Amino acid sequence: MKFFATVLLCLLFSAPLWADIINIPADQPDIQAGINAAADGDTVLVADGTYIENINFRGKAITVASHFILDRDTSHISATIIDGSQPNNPDSGSVVTANSGEDTTSVLSGFTITGGTGTVVGNNNRLGGGIYIENSTAYIKNNNIEFNEINHPADNFGGGIYAGFLQNQDLIIAHNLIRNNSLTSTDVTEFCLGGGIYIWANGDETVRISNNRVINNTITAPIAYGGGIEPANARDANFIIMNNIIKGNSINATQVGAGGGVDIFNRIPVLQNNLIIGNSAPTGGGIIVEFNTPTTNPTVMQGRGPTTSTEKIAHKISITDLISLSNNTVVGNSADIRGGGIGIIGSMIPSARNFIVWENTAPSAPQVSGSIDLRYSNIEGGYGSATNIDTDPQFADTTYYYLSENSQCIDTGDPDLVYNDPEDPVNPGFALWPAKGLIFNDMGAYGGQGSNPLVMDIEEIPASSGNIPADFQLFQNYPNPFNPATNIEFTIAKGGWVALKIYNVLGQAVAELVGENLSAGSYKYNWNASGLPSGVYFYRLETKGFSQTKKLLLLQ
Repeated sequence: MKFFATVLLCLLFSAPLWADIINIPADQPDIQAGINAAADGDTVLVADGTYIENINFRGKAITVASHFILDRDTSHISATIIDGSQPNNPDSGSVVTANSGEDTTSVLSGFTITGGTGTVVGNNNRLGGGIYIENSTAYIKNNNIEFNEINHPADNFGGGIYAGFLQNQDLIIAHNLIRNNSLTSTDVTEFCLGGGIYIWANGDETVRISNNRVINNTITAPIAYGGGIEPANARDANFIIMNNIIKGNSINATQVGAGGGVDIFNRIPVLQNNLIIGNSAPTGGGIIVEFNTPTTNPTVMQGRGPTTSTEKIAHKISITDLISLSNNTVVGNSADIRGGGIGIIGSMIPSARNFIVWENTAPSAPQVSGSIDLRYSNIEGGYGSATNIDTDPQFADTTYYYLSENSQCIDTGDPDLVYNDPEDPVNPGFALWPAKGLIFNDMGAYGGQGSNPLVMDIEEIPASSGNIPADFQLFQNYPNPFNPATNIEFTIAKGGWVALKIYNVLGQAVAELVGENLSAGSYKYNWNASGLPSGVYFYRLETKGFSQTKKLLLLQ
C-alpha cells in the first residue's frame, strides 16, 4: 500500500520516484513527528481528523497535506484540522511555522488551520495567528485558515497569515479560504496590520496572492491598517493580487484606521480582477493607497513594518509600473470618514484602469477620496477623466456581480490591446465567459486578461420548523429551461465541505458556485449564466459520502 501511494503521488504531482510517503497517524503519531522523520522530497500525508498541535517545517522541502491531494475531494479540507490552541510555549502560538529557509518546495495543502494565537518576536510583537513565515517562503494552497486570533498589547501582524523577510524567494498563497481571523490590541502607540494576510517583502521576490476568499477578518486597535490584505514591501519585490474575493473585512480603530479590504503602502502591486465588496474602515473602506514620492534614500516605515529588534526596519521606496491597478469591482464598502470605495493618501498620484466603483458609502467622497489617475472606469457620481462613465453597471446579481447583457461596462474599458478580454476559442472575436461581448475590455472584475470565474457565497434557507434535513438532496433547478438565471436548491444533512459546480456537455467545469464548509441545512444558489452559449449543462453537488448530478437547459 505504501509503495502504491508513492507511485500515485509521483504520477499525480511529478514527485521524484525516491520520495517517501509518511502516513499520519499510521506511520507517525502526529504531524510534527511525520515532519521530523521526513527528508526533502517526502510527503507527510495526513488522514482526516483533528490534530491538536503547532507544527514547524524545520527547513524541509516537503509536502504536508491531507488526503485532498490524492482524490481532490474537498471534504478532506474541513475534516483534517490542525488546531493550534494549545501550544507548548504560549509565545509560539502560530499553528504552522516556516522560519528555517524554506521556499515554495515546502507545501501546505488541504487543511483547516485554526486556533492560532501568533508568535512573539522582536520587541514583543506577535505575528501570524494561523501561519507564521519568517526568513523563508512556502506554497500555501487549498486550506481553510480561520478563527485564528492575536490579542496582544503590541504590534500585531497577520491574523491569518504573516510572511516577512522572504530572502529573494517567491511566495504563493492560492485557493485558500481565509476568514474570521482577528487582531486586537489596546496599546495606543503600536500598530495592527493585516487582519487576514500581512506580507513584508524586502527583496526581488514575487508574492502571488490569487484565487483566495479573504472574508470577515477584523482588526480592533487604536491604529490599524489592512483589514483583509496588507502588502508592505521594500525595494524591488513584486506583489500580484489577482482573482480574489475580498469581502466583509473590517477595521475598528479609535485613532487611525484605513484599508478595510486592502491597504497598499508605498508600492503599487498588481491588483487585478478582484471583487472587493462590503468591507469597512474609518478611511478607504474598500482600498486605501498610501503613496509617497519615490526617493533613493532609505526611509523609516514609522511603525508600518515588522521588527526583529527594538529598531524599526528601514526600506527604500521603489515605484515601477503604475498601471497595475486594473479591472477591480469595488462595491458596497463603507468608511466612517471618507473614501468608502477607494481612498488615496500621499504626495504621488497613482494610476488605475477599468474599475467599477459603485454604491460605496462615507460622509465625505463616498466613492473615491483623494487624487488618482482613474480612467475607463464606471464611478458612481462621476470622477476625473472624460473616459470614465457614471451609469448603473446593471449587475446581473448581487452575489457574483456579473454584468448583465445590457451593461454599458461591457467592451468600454481601456481600448489598449493589452487590456483585451480572453477570446472564446469556440467563438472567435467574442470574449470568454465570465467576460462579456466582444474581446474588448469589460470594466470590473471580469474583464481583461485575468478574467476568471470566482467562487462566491450561498444563501441559507431558514428552516420553518428548525429541523435539520434528514438527508442530502439536490433538487431540480427552477426555472428550467432558463434565461439567463436559475435557482439551485439542495439540503445538507451533516455539516462539512460542499462543492457545487456547473459542467458543459464535454465535461468541462464552466462555473464553481460553492466550495466551502456549510452547516447542516437547506440552501439556495442563484446562478446567472449570462455569456454562456445556449445548450444543455449539468450541475453536480458533492459532499463527503454524497454526490448527485442533474441536467439544466439554458436558452439565451
